[in-house]
Amino acid sequence: MDKNGPSDPPVFSREGTDTLFAVSGRNQLELISIADNKANMITAICAALIFLIIALFSSGFSLKGSPVLERIEFVLPLGILLAFCCVSAICAILALKPKIIRSKKGSHSAIFFHNYYRKTLAEYKAEMHEMMQSKDQIYDHMLTDMYHNGLVLERKYALLGFSYTIFLLAIVCSVTSYVIVTVM
Repeated sequence: MDKNGPSDPPVFSREGTDTLFAVSGRNQLELISIADNKANMITAICAALIFLIIALFSSGFSLKGSPVLERIEFVLPLGILLAFCCVSAICAILALKPKIIRSKKGSHSAIFFHNYYRKTLAEYKAEMHEMMQSKDQIYDHMLTDMYHNGLVLERKYALLGFSYTIFLLAIVCSVTSYVIVTVM
């Protein structure tokens, strides 16, 4: 066969294809779990800081006899930290929030729960038996499911990255404002 000419598509073994699906599916689930754990962590940290700052502001906490609300070197950094932590926590919570990808009729995966939970058991079994009659249909449904998982992953990691960036800005801006206010 000519090196530059058309060639037949490669033929893959069934074992190799099954391994590909198993490994890819497992990797996607692990990535979703990692994203959820990180989002839980940033949510917990931000929530703890938010409640601590609110408690400080509302308790009449004082340093050297002056209420904290009268000391700009504390109010400004804590206010900045509070605002940024709220935004960061919201982004992390949105990353944790389940997202159902709505697919068009005919392009859905029968193995994704959202596509069958309203069906009767008999309807679900009939659709699954129809799908299982063809190796190509099984692989097509698995590919569709993996594609939708990838869309969920993209959303989770985008929100998580934004949440971490905002949290980093919270720390930098709070410390910078404290330094600026105390030096002036």
